[in-house]
Amino acid sequence: MSTGTYRTPASQLWRRLWRFVGPHKGKLVAVVLLNAAAAFADVFSFTLLIPFLNALFEADSLLPATGTVGRVLDATIGFLLDEQDRKGSLLRVMGIVIAAVTLKNTLIWLSGQVGVKLQEFVVRDLRDALYAHLLRLPLPWFTRNKVGQIIARVLNDTASAKTVVTELVTRSLWSFAQVVATLVAMFTLSWQLSIAALVIAPITVGAIQPVLRKLRKGYRRLGNEQGEMTSLVQEVVSGVRLVKSYRAEAREEAKFTERNGAFAKGFVRVGRLALLSGPVTETLGTFTAVAILWYGAQLVDQKAMVGAELLVFLIQVMRLLQPLKQLSQAPAAAQQSLASAERIFEVLDAETETARDRGTRHTATFNDSIAFENVSFAYESDRYALQDVTFTARKGEVVALVGASGAGKSTLVDLLPRFIDPTGGVIRLDGVDLRDIRLDALRALTGIVSQDTVLFNDTVRANVAFGRPDATQAQLEAAARAANALSFIEAMPEGWDTNLGERGTRLSGGQRQRLAIARALLSDPPLLILDEATSALDVESERLVQEAIDRLLEGRTVFVIAHRLATIQHANRILVFDAGRLVEQGTHGELIAQGGAYARLHALQFDRSAERAVDRADDVAVATTA
Repeated sequence: MSTGTYRTPASQLWRRLWRFVGPHKGKLVAVVLLNAAAAFADVFSFTLLIPFLNALFEADSLLPATGTVGRVLDATIGFLLDEQDRKGSLLRVMGIVIAAVTLKNTLIWLSGQVGVKLQEFVVRDLRDALYAHLLRLPLPWFTRNKVGQIIARVLNDTASAKTVVTELVTRSLWSFAQVVATLVAMFTLSWQLSIAALVIAPITVGAIQPVLRKLRKGYRRLGNEQGEMTSLVQEVVSGVRLVKSYRAEAREEAKFTERNGAFAKGFVRVGRLALLSGPVTETLGTFTAVAILWYGAQLVDQKAMVGAELLVFLIQVMRLLQPLKQLSQAPAAAQQSLASAERIFEVLDAETETARDRGTRHTATFNDSIAFENVSFAYESDRYALQDVTFTARKGEVVALVGASGAGKSTLVDLLPRFIDPTGGVIRLDGVDLRDIRLDALRALTGIVSQDTVLFNDTVRANVAFGRPDATQAQLEAAARAANALSFIEAMPEGWDTNLGERGTRLSGGQRQRLAIARALLSDPPLLILDEATSALDVESERLVQEAIDRLLEGRTVFVIAHRLATIQHANRILVFDAGRLVEQGTHGELIAQGGAYARLHALQFDRSAERAVDRADDVAVATTA
């Protein structure tokens, strides 16, 4: 995942985020209308100060004699005012003010309700889109990126991106409506004063642009640093047994403290920048208010307006400062969201498996053989994991893959379900290039049982039926019985409905392997990939798992990654790999007779096994003598 080269123009990020708002435009329109109505109710309530102040200070007329404001007030509340009953008029104006403020706050509350739905639904859709895309990314993408970084983008960055919607809906739209309504009122009172008030606005906007650019860069860096911290926590929590066994608590604590401290210092630096826009705006706004007060005094002196109108105008200007301040801060606040959006779209722009899939066959069968023809694979242009591998596996054969760590065994089996595609050569299924078969059709033929068993934090039933969620109870029990798992499943507190916990940690290693075998049996794939599953088990668990594996192999074509050669002596074909090349192939007897690489590996393992057997016999003898 790139941390420094991926850059998208802010305008493009806004457009892409806006696409997630589009499906909810009805709510957006409702928020706009409610905010506009509330803003005009707010401005109207303060415009009522003119007749209130005129009545209070016994001006010649309760309403302005000329101008749009006078006509609007006369049309709306003129019938409630009586020049001969100023006290009564004063009380009626106060009642209208209370009604207008109540209406404004009711509208704001309704706008907030709709706005919350809008912002949460937009973020929900964004998170759904990101997660759905993530599931369809090719396997190498996950090996290149840290788990913590991925989690941070799905959870933290989508939550941070909500700020854009929050600023846009719950605050900025309201502030914008306030500004528009206030400007309308100001221009109706005095166009000269209004123009003077607006002269400073372009200066304010221009003054904070350099700050905004630095903010976005800073927030993106912080997002990456937070992802690194998340990755560190995930690694340590997953490997806490290892940390404790090597007494590495202090070292891991120091590593986290260093990263956390750097993150905090970075956040302080960014926060310092973010706080600049508010004081700059307010300082310039105060200068504007003072200038307006001086200019307005000249207009009153020239009889161009009355004192009550100047006072109301000044109040409107001062009330304009807060929404203007919020609007000026909105771009600064949005920079963090845009940085998060940039990281989100970096994932969304990664090409998925389905986008890369050029297959045209939507169905696939396995009736004859799988042939590797000069197959090569390189993770990088000069780093080959497999080179010129050629062999044919017939239907029903057990093919064992043997070799040192890094010899290419795992890469080869990853090619079968097309987790990766060859960079050279071709793999044919019954004569058809695997790349011509759609991924879902190909993977319907394959099943995988690995040494590192993957179980989800869900029920036993959900884990066993993972590849076949429509399986009946009878089918589940038959698969569990064949995997030697039914007895311990039924003995669990809630049987099939028992939750296994994260990664199935409530089960022993042997139980986890038998559930994985039951899952494969239930899916009933004709092609099976088996990463030898008994190497880390005790004797009894190994016996039960091996019995289950023997049933699993029946009638299937199986590729076995062999760690212990004793378990694959009856394989139909043994492939021996060295540094990505297929150096030998044949049966156990044939390879032993050749006296090559396989024979040497077998002798080495046999000698070690013999030594361990002698050691165990000596221990028993010593214990018996004692």
